[in-house]
Amino acid sequence: MTQFMNADGSGLVGALNPLGNGQALQVDGSGNLKVTPGSGAGIDGGVGAGLTPEVSYLFNSGAPGNNNFDRQRELQGKGIIFNNVTAGSTLGSTSLTFSSVAGLLPGSPVLLVGGGYVEVVYVSNSYVVGSNPVSLQTGLTYASHTGAFWDTYAPQGPQLNGLLATGIEPVANVIIDPNAGNYYIGRAASQDGCSGSNIPLMNAALFNGTSLDRAIGLNGVPSMQNWVRQLALQGHAYLAQSGLQSSGTGTNDYPLSIFNPAASGKTILIYSIRIMAGTAGANSIVARLKFTTTDPAYSGSATVSNLKAGGASSAIAGSCSFATSNTTPVAPFLQIDIANGPLELLQNDQILILPSGSASGLSVFLETYAAGSYCCSVKYVEF
Repeated sequence: MTQFMNADGSGLVGALNPLGNGQALQVDGSGNLKVTPGSGAGIDGGVGAGLTPEVSYLFNSGAPGNNNFDRQRELQGKGIIFNNVTAGSTLGSTSLTFSSVAGLLPGSPVLLVGGGYVEVVYVSNSYVVGSNPVSLQTGLTYASHTGAFWDTYAPQGPQLNGLLATGIEPVANVIIDPNAGNYYIGRAASQDGCSGSNIPLMNAALFNGTSLDRAIGLNGVPSMQNWVRQLALQGHAYLAQSGLQSSGTGTNDYPLSIFNPAASGKTILIYSIRIMAGTAGANSIVARLKFTTTDPAYSGSATVSNLKAGGASSAIAGSCSFATSNTTPVAPFLQIDIANGPLELLQNDQILILPSGSASGLSVFLETYAAGSYCCSVKYVEF
């Protein structure tokens, strides 16, 4: 545009608008040039051309190929696609073939998995949408990848399918771990045995002695079981027994030992000790309890069963034993009882503890006075 002058004789700068009419540039009250967003950036659905000044970028701390910044995504841009890597996954390769390239765009970051390693590569900016193999901006750092994830358009967002970390501004509830001094975000409550150093779970959690398990409910109602029943539900309750054995004539003592080695990594809580003998009614029986600091390792291996069908074996199963020959008990004793029938030695919620790392045990001696059948059993939980 020419021959447009200001009152002071200076040139008036302007341009043709989309209708072909001349239009002068305008300034606001502070003398700043008024501008409007270009290339449709002021509306949704912009094609992305010429939008560099108007797009939010997030620093990723140095992705491969000097791709230090990624465009910020909205939820509809965080659909997730997975496809198999079918060729090209060799060290230094700059091209990969996928089982499908649906939704893959030039410059997109691709998360590669499998082969024992995870890495991110960026699609070449000159990539032609729909072509396969896919050219990359940098070579692979690792080989033998088997799968790939990338972002794609999703009309309703990712919903329950999860999403990749690319282009997400880290706005989240965080807590500080006072022991480590670090901040952590909440984690999904998708497993038990969670470390206690970087929670919270997004669910109520209970300490099991070493880590955290999800609180258990039944039909939407919180479980209010006592501690032993709760551990039984989780498969941590056990029964150790001598089985049905035969006592000899005269006075004989038959021991059952529960021993917790220092290396077991478990605390043992004993909540039931039961003895019985067929001759008790006529001749009575005597029980003696004794703490031990070394494993007596009697000749018979006790039968140790998880009280949850299909549950894991006890950590101390190999250290539970019994003897079928007369074994004289040696004082001091923790407890002595006499009865003319089956005898439960721990009553009124009494418990005995064999602490983790202590190399400690408990032996129960059943004393009989006539030939017949007998059995000893101990119930415990470990945590």
